[in-house]
Amino acid sequence: MRLAADAPAPDWDSIEFAFECADPENRAYYDTVTGEVCVTGPFEDDPGERERIDAAPQRYLEIDRLPTHERFQRMERFAREEVGDPQLRERLLRALEGRGPFRRFKEALLSAPPVRQRWFAYEAAALRRAIEQWFAERDLAVRTAPPWARGSDATSHAAGG
Repeated sequence: MRLAADAPAPDWDSIEFAFECADPENRAYYDTVTGEVCVTGPFEDDPGERERIDAAPQRYLEIDRLPTHERFQRMERFAREEVGDPQLRERLLRALEGRGPFRRFKEALLSAPPVRQRWFAYEAAALRRAIEQWFAERDLAVRTAPPWARGSDATSHAAGG
């Protein structure tokens, strides 16, 4: 992630929400001028957003939701690599079979609160890596590093501006 003084300061919370949003009717766009996230769809806060995006499409980049298969692979990887208890690992892997694997996986974690907490941290870290990769792939500069990266390697790539 590239930092620059003249770049927008992204709304990191809204970006995280946009990446996680499972509603197929909503679309999220990153405003490369302001750093805001615009959401369009049946329940958008500002009905004029779609018109603004259409009027300046080069300014807005669509934020694609994380693909379901990536989220599924993340759960499988967590169960196989991060869960030491063989019985819990097997329950988690069985939960991923058939319909409703996301709900069943989270339900299986209810019986192991410490592992459940580790899952949420694991999932958040993976989401944040995906966000950072999205910015890097588009060579988008930002004024402020995301809150999770402050003081880490991300801020050492600051560019003058």
